[in-house]
Order: sequence, then C-alpha cells, then structure tokens
Amino acid sequence: FVIFSYSVLLPCLTAVSINKAINTQEVAVKEKHHVSLTALPPCILGTHHEKGAHTFWAAVSRLPLSSNAVICWKFCHVFHKLLRDGHPNVIKDSVRNKADLNDMSRMWGHLSEGYGKLCSIYLRLLITKMEFHIKNPRFPGNLQMSNRQLEEAGENDVNNFFQLTVEMFDYLECELSLFLGVFSSLDMSRSVSVTAAGQCRLAPLIQVILDCSHLYDYTVKLLFKLHSCLPADTLQGHRDRFQEQFKKLKSLFYRSSNLQYFKRLIQIPQLPENPPNFLRASALSEHISPVVVIPAEASSPETEHVVETEDLVDMDATGESRFDDLFGMSASTDRFNFNGQNGVRKDDKDRQIEHLSAELQALKEELEAFRLEVCVCVCVCAGSSKSGRSRVLKFGLDRKPSANPGMSHPHSAPPTAEWSSVPGAAGACQRAGGGASRAEPPEAASAG
Repeated sequence: FVIFSYSVLLPCLTAVSINKAINTQEVAVKEKHHVSLTALPPCILGTHHEKGAHTFWAAVSRLPLSSNAVICWKFCHVFHKLLRDGHPNVIKDSVRNKADLNDMSRMWGHLSEGYGKLCSIYLRLLITKMEFHIKNPRFPGNLQMSNRQLEEAGENDVNNFFQLTVEMFDYLECELSLFLGVFSSLDMSRSVSVTAAGQCRLAPLIQVILDCSHLYDYTVKLLFKLHSCLPADTLQGHRDRFQEQFKKLKSLFYRSSNLQYFKRLIQIPQLPENPPNFLRASALSEHISPVVVIPAEASSPETEHVVETEDLVDMDATGESRFDDLFGMSASTDRFNFNGQNGVRKDDKDRQIEHLSAELQALKEELEAFRLEVCVCVCVCAGSSKSGRSRVLKFGLDRKPSANPGMSHPHSAPPTAEWSSVPGAAGACQRAGGGASRAEPPEAASAG
C-alpha cells in the first residue's frame, strides 16, 4: 500500500514542485545542494522514479514559456539542473523537444536586452548540451568522469579525440556566452547580488560553473594527448581557441568568486596565472584539476535575506559587502573565509563547537601532565633497583643446615626471615609513591 501510494503521489508532487519552482516572481529558484537521492527535490527525484522526464514535460507544456521571459528563464534553470542531476533518460526524452526549444530561442533572440536575450542564449546552451551528450553517451549529464573513462570516450583513436576536443570547445563557448550575458545585463556598480532580481539572474550560473570546471579540465587533458600524437602546427587552431577561452573563464571565475551571493553557496576555483604549455609534455604533471566545492549546509536563496528594491544601492549591507560587489574583490586576504569576510555571523552551534574544542584541549594537557608524573615515578623506582638500594629478604641464611637434609630438628625453630635493607632504599621507594618502612614485613610492603 505504501509503495502504491508513493507511486501515485510522486508524479503529483513532481508537477507541484515544477509549478512552484517556475513562476512569474523575479526571485532565484531554490537550490538544494544535497548528495543523497532521497534529499533531492521531487522534480529531480521523479525522473529517477519514472526513469525519464515525461511528467516534467507534461507539466512544462502548460506553462507560458513563449510569452513570459521570467518563466522561460526559470524553466531553463530547472531544465539545466534536471539534465545534470536527473535520470540519464532525461536527455533522451528531452531531445524530442529540441525543435520547439530552437524556435523559442530564435523568438526570444529578437529582444536585445532583459530576460529575453538571456533566455535565447540559455536555450542555445541547453540544446548544445543535449546534442553533446547524445553524440557522446559516455559522458553523464553532470560531466563527472575519471581519467580512464575519458580515455575510453575517445576509443583510442586520435581522430575521435580531435573531434571530441572541438565539440568541447563549442560546448564551453556556449557556457561562457551565458556567463558573459548575465554579467553584462547586471549593473555592477550596485550591490546586485543581494537583490532578489540580481539573484534570479545569477542563480543559474552555479550550474554553468560546475559544467565549465569539468570542460576546462577535460580540454586540457585532451590537448596534451593530441600534442603527443600530432604535430604542433596541426593543433595551432586548437591552442589559439583554448587561449581565448582560458582568458574569459579565468576572468569570469574571479569575478564570480568575489560576488557576495556566490560566497554563501559555492567555492569557485581559481585558474592558474598562465595557461598550460602544451608544447612541453611534462607540463601535464603541473596541471591541477579545478574543483568546485559546495558547502554541505549552504543556505538556499529563498532562505537568505535579500533586498527587494533594486533601485537603491544596498545601504544596509556592511562596508565590506559593498566593497566586494562594487570593486569585485574582497577587503580581506582569505578569499574563502566563510565565517569572516562573507558577513556570516557565528551561531550557537559554532560557539558550542569552540567551547567543546577548548575543553578537549584542556583535557589533553591534563592527560599529558599525568603521563609525565607517571614516567618520573617509574624512572625513580627503576633507578633505585639498578643501584642496589633495594630491600633484601633473607630466609635462614644465619642457620646451619640440618644433619639430615630431609628432617628438621624437632625442637628447632622454623626458619626465620630477617628483613634487612640498605640505607636509603625505603626513602627511594617512598619517593616513588608506594614504598614501606624498613621495619615492615614483605606482606605489608607489598600491600603498601
């Protein structure tokens, strides 16, 4: 019964989630940064349940995507997230709508500003993404692959690697076009990243940053592989195109990392100062794959405080926040200090962690002091034993043995034990913490 209810309710929850995410309000679509499948939003979880995107497209078909630019922009954002995190069949089911998306992109392209132009660029990116993954099915929607899987994608054929690099250049070019389009549509002289309208435009760039980091990494590795198989003159066009995209991506990553909005949601990597030298094969060992880090408890744009008015400069923000957004850099040196420069105040949990850490450190110091005391006592006892200052228990050494070794004299006293010690032995044992006086018998000494 539970399974049946889940199967019936999940499509309904998916449709409700889609309608809730794609609306006319100029606010950012809520991001849920979770890894576990059960924590994903219903619209993404529904694609894994039905192994496709039929419910998604059924709900989207009733939305006015061609008449409302904000709704179309949010649709692109949700669709991009589905292509990345949804079931692999989402791409196959969505290719059937490529012609409609193409027409919609051309229609919105007639507008020269606002969301219309951005929607046209975003739709072309999504079409390019679907075409790339259909042509290269080894690449998952989120583009996460190992080096071995990247090698297998080329099928050990230099021609395939050459063509794959060209397709990645085209893919990355569309990502960069959307990046530049969003930044050019924002007035960077104001604190746009703390306004609802600014966050609505910036929110999809999180998916773009994730895609770009992988595309850049794979492009570098493929170019090194091509230079090991083909003459350098043959790949001059590839190098020129890479140089151009490298400059754009480096600048966009740097500008994004200094926006207040992204600091709370994502840690953007920084590219090296100079592009790799593909003419030197050993330079591949110097390449570091850029890694995008999403904090485990990143706050959602819907739960963050945003300024509803975009006509004014953010006068309520701190001076450091205004410095970040106006000048594109942070006043502090630590770029990824999430508890300091980003204006995030310490909550009760942080203070409790600091208190427990201080207690733990105090206990460690106390334990170390106790260990030192034990070591001193052991060393004193060991030193006393080696120098001969120990108690000696002699049993009947002053008595002569009986004439008959097997018989003792009937009136003789039992063998007596004399307790003797070298002067100073008792004091040494007492200093060790457990010694007895010289007059005590062995049993008393051991008890002590």
